[in-house]
Amino acid sequence: MTNIFIANLDFEITSEDLKATFSQFGEVHYAHVVFDNKTKKSKGFGYVEMPDIDNAIAAIEALNGLEVNERALDVKIASPKGSRPPKKEFKPKLNNGQKNKFQKDFKKSIAVVNENTEKPKRVLRPRKKKL
Repeated sequence: MTNIFIANLDFEITSEDLKATFSQFGEVHYAHVVFDNKTKKSKGFGYVEMPDIDNAIAAIEALNGLEVNERALDVKIASPKGSRPPKKEFKPKLNNGQKNKFQKDFKKSIAVVNENTEKPKRVLRPRKKKL
């Protein structure tokens, strides 16, 4: 089974469109356009699985660089997750002094805003720590 990655897809292309396009080159086992869970819009890439490697290579060679709705497709064999470099995790480094300084500065800025408006002053308090 050959897994093919297709990037730079038009956002209106569906999984059925992918399956129809790749089935011109041979049997397609699976075709999927990736969608964002929150917005339900296409992310602009998808995957196709073809059982015959010769048909898959023919499809890659024919469709790579093909322009669809003024977007050049990037078609290649998908790399397995294990061979990709790991993603770096973002961990902000704040010590307690910086956190408290931020809270004090934030309270001062809120107080200045409240002085310049006619609305009643609102005091922001830090959250209570859980035991």
